[in-house]
Amino acid sequence: MWTIVMLTMQEAMRRRAFLGTLIILAALYGLTFLPKAFQQALGGSPKSFELGVNLMILFGVDIIKFFSSVLAILLCAGAITSEIERGYLAAILPRPLHRFEIFLGKWLGVMLFCVANALVWTTLLWVSVALQTKPRAEMWHALPYVLLYPMMYGTVALALSSFSSAPIASMFTVAAGAFAYFADHFLRPIAAFFDVKLLQQLVSLSEWVVPMAVLKRLVQARVDTLVPPGMNDAPPVGSEVVLHFLNPPVHLLDLVYVGAYLLFWLLVGLFIFQRRDVQ
Repeated sequence: MWTIVMLTMQEAMRRRAFLGTLIILAALYGLTFLPKAFQQALGGSPKSFELGVNLMILFGVDIIKFFSSVLAILLCAGAITSEIERGYLAAILPRPLHRFEIFLGKWLGVMLFCVANALVWTTLLWVSVALQTKPRAEMWHALPYVLLYPMMYGTVALALSSFSSAPIASMFTVAAGAFAYFADHFLRPIAAFFDVKLLQQLVSLSEWVVPMAVLKRLVQARVDTLVPPGMNDAPPVGSEVVLHFLNPPVHLLDLVYVGAYLLFWLLVGLFIFQRRDVQ
């Protein structure tokens, strides 16, 4: 299986995925100018500089979440069907390899590549902060939960790739993520303040379909100390039920569900791949 892992990582390099690494490094480097910009714009006080540092970390974590997910989708969406169409898997399967080893090897290869990228990006962000002010550990505390983003989207894309083409697998994975984002950021406040039961049920359904909002809360819990004052304050009006719906608490069961979600999609992809004709 480790041969498949190494071949998958080599395929990622062959597809110039490392160029994405360099582009994100450039974007994160651009964030290093944010603290000085805030200090100059807000009167040059030390507090304004610290505010810029905190925003740099928050924006940097969001950039790492987003682009590691995009990278995982792009690499996983064509990992099965594309290689079947090119005849690679037909050449590999006669060897003493089980199909589950090929499937899990590809999954591990992509995940290791994405984890390596996220580590490089987080290290650059940490070094940038450490050179300007005191080092911050919050981004490292959030990193394990940030890594769940590419794992989640990559696993879904790989499962879809076991029976569909790369464009379709990418499209459906992105569409599912867009649905979860829209439900959490737009439908949730509308459903809460206007007490629309149907919208509330739709928001709850979105968290089952793609637990992105759960991951967002897990990450936020680790970086809350960096959030500018007032940004996450509860609305001045609203019942306790409304406030709870707007900002649900984080539970251990949330993390358990994310693990079960990943396992479910891995098993779905493996089940389909086991029965697919690769000739």
